[in-house]
Amino acid sequence: GKTRLAQAVLRRAEQRAVYFIPLAGVTTDEDVLAEVATAVRAGESPRTRAAAPSHDLVNGVVAAIGPGPALLVLDNCEHVLRGVARLVHALVARTAELRVLTTGRAPLGLTSESVYRLPELSLPTMVELFTQRAQAARPDVALEPDAVEEICRHLDGLPLAVELAAARVRVMSVAEIAKRLDDRFSLLRGGV
Repeated sequence: GKTRLAQAVLRRAEQRAVYFIPLAGVTTDEDVLAEVATAVRAGESPRTRAAAPSHDLVNGVVAAIGPGPALLVLDNCEHVLRGVARLVHALVARTAELRVLTTGRAPLGLTSESVYRLPELSLPTMVELFTQRAQAARPDVALEPDAVEEICRHLDGLPLAVELAAARVRVMSVAEIAKRLDDRFSLLRGGV
């Protein structure tokens, strides 16, 4: 979904400098700046920079990105929105030609922000995605079309939910997955 779209944007980017920084592993708002600084090689290590004032790190990120057009993609921001918003605000205030693309389930709340909400997947697209992921997880899986469609109808057009459900074919039949979708959150988290 969001990550694939961000990667497609990266492939077509016209900026001279392009950075893709996944934030899924970042646990606190305070760690966002150090993660970005590490990714753009703005200093030594996150531990060393942890002692540095944040304005020094922001200046280091700006210097590492350099002058001229650049694209910074921050992927999976929903759990560290405040940290991302602070960083993006500081960076765009210091750089004229930097564009920042963030992916997440909520906007940053910045005045200069443009929000593009991705539409839900269509049922045929969900079925195709489920089929691809299920066959990747277990090539010999039996995919009953009616059961696959039933599963996909319950997953609200969310690509991640489809992928998680498809991965369950390693331990369950498609019909079993469809039957257990009444408690889909338990099923998709790994409960059986």
